[in-house]
Amino acid sequence: MRSGKQTVVDGITFDSQTEAEYYEYLKTRDDVESIKLQPQYILMDEFKITCSRCDLGYVTSEKTGKIIKCKTCKGTGLRNRQAWTYTADFEVLCHDGRVQVIDVKGFANERFPLVRKMFEYQNGYELLVVKKTKTGWRYV
Repeated sequence: MRSGKQTVVDGITFDSQTEAEYYEYLKTRDDVESIKLQPQYILMDEFKITCSRCDLGYVTSEKTGKIIKCKTCKGTGLRNRQAWTYTADFEVLCHDGRVQVIDVKGFANERFPLVRKMFEYQNGYELLVVKKTKTGWRYV
């Protein structure tokens, strides 16, 4: 969850006032054709790993000593790992066909550089990060 006070603009609830202000700014840009809010991207597909708690789906019961299905992997011998997703603040389509994916940051967190790098690796273009300054908006 993001920090900041939720703000409503044009009937849309934004996670922070800064994000709402950037939306207002995007609407004033002449090169913007459309703005998508909260677009989601898959950074890594879901995958399976070998269950290390059993031998191909079966374990010995501690109570009875009988061979039973592993409860962790439900007897499959494999465990599922969820997809790694990222939700940006905005996806902007420009009149010239360029797509800009934008994240508005009030502060940096430890995990974001990894998310940014993985996004750029998967999509082949830069994830733009903007921050509000006293003089306007600045890419960081």
